[in-house]
Amino acid sequence: MAQNNLAENLIDVPSKRTISVPNKPKTVAAPVATPRLKVNNFEKLLIVACTLVVALLMVLVVNSKIALTNSEHQLQQLQTTSSKISTENTNLDQQISELQSSTRLEAIAQKDGMSLSNSRIRNVTK
Repeated sequence: MAQNNLAENLIDVPSKRTISVPNKPKTVAAPVATPRLKVNNFEKLLIVACTLVVALLMVLVVNSKIALTNSEHQLQQLQTTSSKISTENTNLDQQISELQSSTRLEAIAQKDGMSLSNSRIRNVTK
């Protein structure tokens, strides 16, 4: 029975152990200064070359944009000229058709004392 009491004593005794840690002020570590890496000659040359390439590309883009604008302007002028010439050709074709009309030709012929004889007309084709 002695052993049974021992087991009961362990169960009955609550463990109230608390560990107290004294409050220490937190110290903030100062940022560690990292040493700067030096830029060597090759990296300097590479930076200068890249800058020149970018500047050259910017100039080429602006130049090509100006050339494109000039070409568009010339195209617009040519289209306007073409439209004017086409309109003029249409007007001239209409004038030719009016001058070749058979009623006009008959009126001019009768005015000059000529007549139209169908027996004398021949159609020739090539």
